[in-house]
Amino acid sequence: MARDPWFDGQGIDLLRDDFIEGHPRWQRYIADGQITAAEILEQENCIIGMLEKLEPTLDDKQHEALTKVLLEYEVLINMALVHYPSMMDADRYYKLNQPIEEE
Repeated sequence: MARDPWFDGQGIDLLRDDFIEGHPRWQRYIADGQITAAEILEQENCIIGMLEKLEPTLDDKQHEALTKVLLEYEVLINMALVHYPSMMDADRYYKLNQPIEEE
């Protein structure tokens, strides 16, 4: 599989929409119009399994960098959970290309 860069000059580009639309678990999760706690835990366990396979392949520097990214992503997820209604009004909020400062 050829590498698909994450950035295309217009913000992060993970082909998110195409991926989600064709994702079988996502389709199952939203089939009844609601997401259950069990479905969230199932998805979390899927991610944990993927990370368990990935972690041993990383050198220390990559591990440290990915750990920082994952922790920042946790901040984003928690922000989304708290402010979910405001996100629904945003016009493709994830495409915003705002510069951020590293701490």
